[in-house]
Formats: sequence, C-alpha cells, structure tokens
Amino acid sequence: MRLKALGGLFAVTVVSAVVVLALLVGGAAGGHGKGKGHNNGSSHGRIGYHFLVLNRIAGASDRLILQGDGSFNRNRASGGGTFDHFLAGTGPPATLVATGTWKAEDVVSWSPGTSHGVLEGGTLMIHATLKPVGKPRIRNVLLEIDCNLGPAGFSTGKTEGVIVTIPGGPTFTPTPTPEGTPNTGLTVFTLSKGHKH
Repeated sequence: MRLKALGGLFAVTVVSAVVVLALLVGGAAGGHGKGKGHNNGSSHGRIGYHFLVLNRIAGASDRLILQGDGSFNRNRASGGGTFDHFLAGTGPPATLVATGTWKAEDVVSWSPGTSHGVLEGGTLMIHATLKPVGKPRIRNVLLEIDCNLGPAGFSTGKTEGVIVTIPGGPTFTPTPTPEGTPNTGLTVFTLSKGHKH
C-alpha cells in the first residue's frame, strides 16, 4: 500500500512538473525577446527562473516538494513559491513536517549556460527566507538552481533540480530516479520577459 501511495505521489509530481514546464515554455514563447544566440538578460534587465522539484535528505525519509517562480538581476532576486516537507513511507496522507511559502532575497552567483530561443541553462544560487506555517521564519536558506537545457545541448554537469541548504540544518538534494525514468524535477531560466514579484 505504501509503495502504491508513493508511486501515486511520484506520478502526480512528474505530471505536474511537465504541465508547469509546458505552460512556462508557452508563456516564454509569447515574450518580446528575439531569443537568438546567447543573452545574459531580458529586455527588462532580468532573467526569469521557474521550477518544480521533489527533493530528499540522503539516507532519511524526509522529502521536500519545492515550487518557485520569479526573476533576478546581478545582485537581487524577487519572487518565491511554496514548499511541503513530509516523510515518505508514512500515511496516506504522508506525515507533514512543515509547509508554507518562501521568498527570494539576494543573488549569490549566476553562471549562465547556453540559450535556446527564449530559454537558457545555467546555475543560479540565491538566498531565500522560508516561512513555515505556525513556525519561525528561516533566513539565509541557500537555493542552488541547476538547469540542464537539452535542446541547447547544455549540461551543468549536475542533476537537474534545486539543492536546498538550511543554515545549521539539513541539505535537500534532487531525488535520484532509476535509469530511463523521468526526472523528479524541472527547472528553466527564461530570457524574454522578467517577472516582477
């Protein structure tokens, strides 16, 4: 029964990620940029980031669904998203550890990759503040967003996804998948129209 519940959660997560990416790519295609060649900024001086991932703490049953959408420039990030921290193998419903929202803060670093149309691969590192429901805020959380852009033939050399490092706490990393199955997270950067949040 637990495997069936986990399989259902995995399927919902993958389907949701594919739908979100399809919407984002469709929205990006309607932007104002030409999307040719390599570009390090949008027409508004900002680059968009978008993701939906399922992470884990290695060797533990902790899982984290993290969603994010926003934009950034050289030293400032805006936007944010939602998170759901739960224990795999419990329930259903799975045991909830924490849930809430997060807000982007400053940019630590941006390593752009190759672009393809209005999309770009690369690695963005930002600080964020987590706002769990009924619990104190957690500041200076480090998010490393890695986007491998297949159509451009670009790879960061890392697993597609978001690494979440809690100060003085655990690190959530992308959930590995068996060979030949879809990844449990999608990330993308958009060059066309920066999102202001």
